[in-house]
Amino acid sequence: MRKKAIEQLTPTKTKKGGWSVTVQTLDRILILNVYKDRLLQGRHCINADTREYEQWDEKKKEWHHKKLVNLLGYTGTWYSHCEAEKRLKMTAEEEKIIFDMFSKKYKSDSTFDVIDNAETDREREKRYKAEEGRWNRVKEVMEKVPKLQEGISDWIFEKAGNIDYAFYDKKQKKWYCTACEKSYGEKYLHRIDGGEKIRHNDMVICPRCKKVIQAKKRTRTQTMQTHFMILQPLDELRSVARHFDVEIEWSTDGRTIDMLESTRVTLFKLKHSPKYVCDIYWKQWGLFDNKGNPQNRRMYSGYLYEENIEECLSDTAYEPWARLFKQLAIAGKKLNYNRLMATQNDPDFINTIEYLFKGKFNRLLQESSEDISLWSCKYFGPLHKNGKNIEEVFEIKDRQKINRIRDLDGGKKILDWMRWSDQTGKKIPQDVLEWLLKNNLERSDTKFIAERMSLQQIMNYVKRQQEEGYSGRSTKAILEQWKDYLNMCVCLKKRTADEMVYRPRELKKRHDEAVMEIELRNAEINADEYSARFPGAEDVLKEIKHKFEYENDEYIIIVPERLAEIIAEGRVLHHCAGATDRYFDRIKQRETYICFCRKKAEPKVPYYTIEVEPGGTIRQHRGYLDEEPEIEKVKPFLREWQQVLRKKLSKKDREYAQISAVKREKNIEELKAKNNTRVLNGLMEDFMEAV
Repeated sequence: MRKKAIEQLTPTKTKKGGWSVTVQTLDRILILNVYKDRLLQGRHCINADTREYEQWDEKKKEWHHKKLVNLLGYTGTWYSHCEAEKRLKMTAEEEKIIFDMFSKKYKSDSTFDVIDNAETDREREKRYKAEEGRWNRVKEVMEKVPKLQEGISDWIFEKAGNIDYAFYDKKQKKWYCTACEKSYGEKYLHRIDGGEKIRHNDMVICPRCKKVIQAKKRTRTQTMQTHFMILQPLDELRSVARHFDVEIEWSTDGRTIDMLESTRVTLFKLKHSPKYVCDIYWKQWGLFDNKGNPQNRRMYSGYLYEENIEECLSDTAYEPWARLFKQLAIAGKKLNYNRLMATQNDPDFINTIEYLFKGKFNRLLQESSEDISLWSCKYFGPLHKNGKNIEEVFEIKDRQKINRIRDLDGGKKILDWMRWSDQTGKKIPQDVLEWLLKNNLERSDTKFIAERMSLQQIMNYVKRQQEEGYSGRSTKAILEQWKDYLNMCVCLKKRTADEMVYRPRELKKRHDEAVMEIELRNAEINADEYSARFPGAEDVLKEIKHKFEYENDEYIIIVPERLAEIIAEGRVLHHCAGATDRYFDRIKQRETYICFCRKKAEPKVPYYTIEVEPGGTIRQHRGYLDEEPEIEKVKPFLREWQQVLRKKLSKKDREYAQISAVKREKNIEELKAKNNTRVLNGLMEDFMEAV
């Protein structure tokens, strides 16, 4: 653009009022002088050949890269284009100048459209050219990535367990070894413990290759997923950290190892590129690109290949990790090395990782490698990373307790238990500590009873309940039932300080009795009391009634008007909807609503209780005793109801639905953190998203 020449060219005047335009040319450059009430606003210049355009701002006396529509006082919306075109007033001779300059390329009756199309093409070409240049730079870097070292599949197999299997073919009565890929008859395979009959999962010795392998009589295949990272030099400017997802499959055909490279992280040498420390290339539909990650690739905990570590990290921001990474790789530690690298500017954390590694705190080491935020690049776990010794790092004075963590290979939860023991002076017997570790228990799981019973007593009590009333139930599930029972005892005003109450001989029996008593008590409570305890909840139910109620030929959805109706429903169906206050609070907060699903032929007989979000998403559907009779027959009706309901939703309903979804995800995360798989599985089975 010949800016100096244009500035020296005096703009032609106009005699028109309002908005008007005069046209000039300078070689192949079209100049539009835009006036408002005969005052020059600016000059829009566009090259007819290259479509390059610039705009002179008369008030600011400076050039801008803006479109004509902006100089005419509008933005780039469709409506703005229509209005801006009205302001582009000029003579027929001036219009002819524009059409003559651009008619070969753009066919239109509107001079504004001709110029706007030229500007749009110019921007499109610039984007294409910039993208082409960017992609060529990406390809140039990716072409420098060297091939994988030979034997890498054997290396990852050895790191991931180095196990093989013998699969049994019942028809041919033969065993197939995945290590040597040979087959042989039953009589040639023997258990390593000397036993005669080979059972599923027994360890045996292959008579061909002499390797110790595992017998599989019930399955024909076995799979394992793992991950690893390898560091390789690229050029004098950078090296690369390559992340692989690995799937190992064993079958009667032998062993196969599939390696999918998911991510490449180029590590810049600081002396060549001090501004950036790395660049991430995600594999998207077969090609690596650093523009985005639409396929949502991730870098997981995995193994680190031992070669090239110090060479590749030298002179990069990650050099402080080089020596320790080498030791971790040789030791075969499976860690999230990518997250560890993110803390390159935190020498205290690097020292902490070294403490854990050399102290053989393997589980804490692995967990600490995950407790790093990729946003802040900081460690957020429970360890005191600024500690000068292991006692300060663990915040435990008694070295014996620290040793117990190592001997058990305990993680963050055992660390928390040992801190509690160190601070309170209360001892935790070894069998109790092992029980806590085995069942993944944390302090919050036993807090409700910790003041009345020791950990030893709690363990003994839970084990006895597992043997009697709760056969097959997990420890966490029993603790949750125990907690619920005590909460109900408080509601029933029982003497919870009495051992006969807080430690009943038959917990399940007493729990079920408390549920029934709560149901009976709730039936007697005046409905107005619930209205007072949860003001506004019944108003919400009345408000949504016309919108959420629905029926077809078989089923009907009813919205209760009183909270007492929900209590009565829960009492008849024997589930928790009426035995806990959380559902009433959710109604009050408009997080979820309670509706009744009933057979149209029996509208007064409780059938299913539905917990539904304001947007129609169903969180739970529970029948008698939390069972789900005929649920596959009911689900089509619920889907039909959701579709009808979605059409009735207001803007406010959709806002409530978004808030409800956030609270639901938070609740799920809390359940996951507590490892409450029973409740999680139930919610996942019931969940029906409104689409």
